[in-house]
Amino acid sequence: MIRKHPLLLIGLTLVILFVLFGVFHNTLTQFDLVIMHLIWDIRSDWLSTVFVFITEIGSAKISIPLMILLVIYFSVNKNSKLALILMFNLIGVRTMNRWLKAGFNRTRPDENPLIEVGGLSFPSGHSMNSTAFFGFLGYLIWVVLRKKGREAGYVLWVTGGLILLIGLSRVYLGVHFPSDVLAGFTAGGIWLILTILLFKGLSNNGDKGDI
Repeated sequence: MIRKHPLLLIGLTLVILFVLFGVFHNTLTQFDLVIMHLIWDIRSDWLSTVFVFITEIGSAKISIPLMILLVIYFSVNKNSKLALILMFNLIGVRTMNRWLKAGFNRTRPDENPLIEVGGLSFPSGHSMNSTAFFGFLGYLIWVVLRKKGREAGYVLWVTGGLILLIGLSRVYLGVHFPSDVLAGFTAGGIWLILTILLFKGLSNNGDKGDI
């Protein structure tokens, strides 16, 4: 069954990876420090400005207003099910991230942070939330372009690049360990797959779950 459904295979792989990160996150300190210092070696004033901007894109100040606008748009256009899916995606992944952070209770790195943030560290909320939310928006754009017979592959590359940069920004700015970010990518990927499966399930059932 899994072979016939590649999303399930990807999801299972991500679950295994996240479990591994969760089990060994406290033993990855040396790996984290090596990667962090390599990234910090390229710090400069202009690059710090760029990464502060990028990290803001992955914040709630961007994703929540964007979700609200899209929910209003789809509701007005009588696509309330897609509006609900968007809320499930972002509100759900943010809630799950808070639960996971409370469960693992890992403190943030305290060496050379360039910005001040509070809260716990594992998994990275920016990485997890952006993977799920921006990943799903990229998927929706990809679906629309494919339906119109237009080139769509670049959307996935751009979306993936943005998500990677948001994760990298958290390490560059010194507010997350690399393993936090990697775990955020895997957990966010799991939530993204759940959202896509929900979307596809509504579409296949003939409900107005498509665009």
